[in-house]
Amino acid sequence: MDSGARLRTGTHRLASVRVALFLLGVLLLPIAAPTAVAWRADGWLSQDVVGGERLRLGDEFGCQGMPGRDVADDLTVIEDCKDYLTSNIEASRWGTAPLSFGIDSRVIDTPIKEALTESGFAIIGGQSYRGDTDGLVEMARSGGSLEKNIASITDIQDGIEENGYANLYWEAQLEDLNVRRDKEVVAWIEDQPFWFTTWGEWLTASHPPVTLSQNTTEATLRGTSTIHGQWTTPGTAFLSVPGANISAVERIDGLEFPVLTEADRQLTPGYRLLDNHSVIMTIPPQVEVRIAWDGEGIAFISGAHFNNLTPFMATGHHTTDLFEWSKDFQESPIRFTWLIEPQAEIEPTWILPAIAVITILIVPGAVWWTLRTERKADPEEE
Repeated sequence: MDSGARLRTGTHRLASVRVALFLLGVLLLPIAAPTAVAWRADGWLSQDVVGGERLRLGDEFGCQGMPGRDVADDLTVIEDCKDYLTSNIEASRWGTAPLSFGIDSRVIDTPIKEALTESGFAIIGGQSYRGDTDGLVEMARSGGSLEKNIASITDIQDGIEENGYANLYWEAQLEDLNVRRDKEVVAWIEDQPFWFTTWGEWLTASHPPVTLSQNTTEATLRGTSTIHGQWTTPGTAFLSVPGANISAVERIDGLEFPVLTEADRQLTPGYRLLDNHSVIMTIPPQVEVRIAWDGEGIAFISGAHFNNLTPFMATGHHTTDLFEWSKDFQESPIRFTWLIEPQAEIEPTWILPAIAVITILIVPGAVWWTLRTERKADPEEE
């Protein structure tokens, strides 16, 4: 074989190698192609369906995150989750902007804290945290879970004893497993003298009214505005005048100030006489209330929980399907903080179908061309 023939043979073999490498690359591409994580909105979250019903009942909506993304690695998760939530529903009957974020990471560093506060969040919960949480309120899990065979009355009582409130965990679905509530424990909870509240409501109601004036026969209090998210949550005060009988509790503007009873366990403006000389009052921001008493006495005034009740909160973590998470509590007085995230799904992509089509079209022709060029290069093989 002369030098020209050898050159042509080398060229054809090089072309064969290139074709082989190309086909190998086509076959390996599906393995190397990244899997795109997409999400879809929860249709039940809208203000027009289940979300609106829960909002009117007094539930709160906060954030948990976005599918396939960890706030520890990607701070944009915080604002993206907030945008998703607020495009569907308001955070509370007291305010539109969400205050609560469920952080799965056990370590909160300064960038995470700053990103949360810049997005308007004031409360974190879900773990026991280490790191920089200054300026954020940590809602410790207190009382366990609502899950069947895990919920415990003793745990709830111990949690209240330790933290002054109950904050129970609830997640209605784990992977493909539906979680059932413990009906007996839930029934016990519903019969207790609890203030059924939420994370944001509890925090923003913690600003008691201020005393505008006080003498030996009367006092005037004014509701204060919360510093968190411009929510309009009312605050509660306790007033006691030993040795005197309270004779009047009324709004200065003449509007009705409702009388509450022990059966009122959801935050609402009004007052309840605990006995002849003490009263508990929940006053909206900027509203002024006058309390008068018979005889002379010095009133003792302090902040208090709504209606003199123990705060009880339930938290729906990783809520991707509001209907599924809330359906067992439609008639319950228990109020929930729903930590919302979209539902993950695999994003349809044109890459894999295109690879399949290209492979089907190219492989037979490439094989035929390679064999043909090999035969031409080595006529002796024919």
